[in-house]
Amino acid sequence: SQRAFLNGRLDLTRAEAISELVSARSRRAAELAMAGLDGGLQQRIEALRDQLLDQLCELEARVDFEEDLPSLDGAAVCTALRDVQQALDQLVLDGQQAQLLRDGLRVAIIGRPNVGKSSLLNALSGQERAIVTDLPGTTRDLLDYDLVLQGVPITLLDTAGIRSTADRVEQLGIERSRAAFASADAVVLLYDLSRGWSPDDSALRNEVPDGTPLLVVGNKSDLAAEPATTQGLAISARSGLGLAELSSALLKLCGLSGEGQGLLLALNQRQCDLAAAASAALGRSQQAARDGLPWDFWTIDLREAIRALGEITGAEITEAVLDRVFSRFCIGK
Repeated sequence: SQRAFLNGRLDLTRAEAISELVSARSRRAAELAMAGLDGGLQQRIEALRDQLLDQLCELEARVDFEEDLPSLDGAAVCTALRDVQQALDQLVLDGQQAQLLRDGLRVAIIGRPNVGKSSLLNALSGQERAIVTDLPGTTRDLLDYDLVLQGVPITLLDTAGIRSTADRVEQLGIERSRAAFASADAVVLLYDLSRGWSPDDSALRNEVPDGTPLLVVGNKSDLAAEPATTQGLAISARSGLGLAELSSALLKLCGLSGEGQGLLLALNQRQCDLAAAASAALGRSQQAARDGLPWDFWTIDLREAIRALGEITGAEITEAVLDRVFSRFCIGK
């Protein structure tokens, strides 16, 4: 792959797609990598870069030969820069979602003791991974299990039940549980439908960090007199009722529902960082325009945006960056 890039047979986005295909953990991650191999991302980035190059040529011509050329519409230039910036921002958002498809979601199952967290992990995994008893506090340590839901890799985290306890071992498990759901990509808050929603459940919901996708789920619907609830989904981990709906709701909550056609031009983390840097540079260039600065001030950040986009495709890239990119390859060096 590195030889093909250096010989001009592959651009850097397609070379990276090969690496991502080899390391794909799920069908949908492989589909993203395959989409990257067709050159669509390269074409999109090059088209945006060409638009910026056109604007840079107009600006630099005015810097050197302003008296010999027609006046330039600065507002039109800003509009063109803003359009490219918005396109880059959307690519970054799509890339962040695609990263979840590549790396997988870490989903913490939290709740009070004995609400069925371990039963839910066992039901979703299809294996008896966790010990299940009627005794509260059975799970004292963090358990995890990797699986694939609707083509998306998921790591489920079965946490200790959150409650006040004098048991030091259980306290340590609860501390680990809090750390786990604080850093999770999404949280499933499980409560016992047969007992109903309680103030303790509300307090636990308030502990989930702002911005973390949260799905409230009532378990033991087979034991509840009225399974329907206004607090989220109703399921039964024992019978399997509602588990398919839970999987779909969880992926939808994280923006991963459907088949992901909108993510076919999905940037990886390196590419996202560069696209975000280009967007920020375009923002600074537009600020120079708003501040009434001369044309040459506009071009400083515009050149930086063009350089960043060139680094995505490999049109402008240093040997050190190339070595870092291809060091992740296990074949084709």
